[in-house]
Amino acid sequence: MNDWATLEGSPFPQGVAWVEEEQAYNFAIYSKHAESVTLLAYKEDDVLNPVFSHRLDYLKNKSGRIWHCRIPKARMSGAVYYAYSIDGPDPTGRFEWHTFDPQKILLDPYAQSVFFPADFDRSSAMGPGSNAGKAPVGLLSACEGYLRLGQRDSPSSRGGYHNLRGSCQRVHP
Repeated sequence: MNDWATLEGSPFPQGVAWVEEEQAYNFAIYSKHAESVTLLAYKEDDVLNPVFSHRLDYLKNKSGRIWHCRIPKARMSGAVYYAYSIDGPDPTGRFEWHTFDPQKILLDPYAQSVFFPADFDRSSAMGPGSNAGKAPVGLLSACEGYLRLGQRDSPSSRGGYHNLRGSCQRVHP
């Protein structure tokens, strides 16, 4: 099972987890209806253009309704933030309220810390089309133990950090 988790990621814990022994991040996100999921990673000075993207393969990177992957830190090209792009079907029933727009940048609901860019604009998430550079993104270093419970990084000139749950869970390969 270790080889499987190393190659394809583990569905648990959800969110991002640092795997110290592999110097890699494990990403996992739940979506009942998603048809495709792309992990996006950004450098500190550019939250508009991803420096790294990884489209998850539903045959390898999906267990039930959880999409997952494991990415070595060295492959992420110096990224410090992450988010997702998710696509799926239109709602088909009157009790289905999901909406997908693959142009939207989506914050991981399990992100340990969140970065709000200087151009953050909540209204950009409401209509169709891209919200790149205006959406909050997750902070990867929270999973490496740089942020601790109750600590809040000082805001940079480009936006602000908010620590939500303290240090990240660590997983073992």
